[in-house]
Amino acid sequence: MITSSMTYREMFDHFSKDREKLLYRVDYYLPKAIKELSASKTFPAWKKYEYVTPNTRNKYIIFYYAADRRAVNNPMKGIFSVVYYDKTPFIFKWLVSGYRHTPERDYEGVRTIYIYSRHFFQRYNERFIKDSSLDMYDVAIRFFARNIDYMPIEITKGINKNIEKYGDDGKRGFKVKDGICFAQSAIEGQANEEGDKNKDIIDAIVFLFTTFVPESQMTDEQQEAVLKEHWEKWIHSYESFMKEAKDGELTLRINH
Repeated sequence: MITSSMTYREMFDHFSKDREKLLYRVDYYLPKAIKELSASKTFPAWKKYEYVTPNTRNKYIIFYYAADRRAVNNPMKGIFSVVYYDKTPFIFKWLVSGYRHTPERDYEGVRTIYIYSRHFFQRYNERFIKDSSLDMYDVAIRFFARNIDYMPIEITKGINKNIEKYGDDGKRGFKVKDGICFAQSAIEGQANEEGDKNKDIIDAIVFLFTTFVPESQMTDEQQEAVLKEHWEKWIHSYESFMKEAKDGELTLRINH
């Protein structure tokens, strides 16, 4: 079971051990989900099933989502984990993402954990879905189904004038289809003893999603700042990716 005493690397590897069981359960629940989705009278529609792995005792929500009736027989499938800290639920997702620690280093595959607070989903519901009948898991399903692509951006003063009080680790965010996700971040690993960041060992990166704001609720100045950050980040990511791919150096695997 995931505990607060674990490192983020240990959490990621712990989740990874459940992968095969989870993939089996996704296929196992699918016929039931299709049957139940077929009976839905309104869309979007979704079905969720709670699953606790027998060995690790981790709690997961496996969900199936159909945006309209045409998608019922081939619903979107998803998984997230529910972890409690002091009786407060947090939602975890994990993936291997490409990360470049310094401009001189190549992209490398890094264990990445996304942690979503209850407050984040409350704000997403209040500001976007606006359906008080939904519980935290339902809101999470709607968010994950609608927002598949994440573009990391830096939260500047143009986006949040009070950003300085959060420090460097609080200047992270993601632009998604429905708006802007504000997050805090941390890097876990081993710093080089001589202070050479090119030789740092990166074990894991974590992002804690704290709140959500639709772009339609931002001022013109904020929207322009978001657009600028989004565009610059996209250009930088594209150029870096193409260079790495052309040189044959791109790797998105965990190497330690």
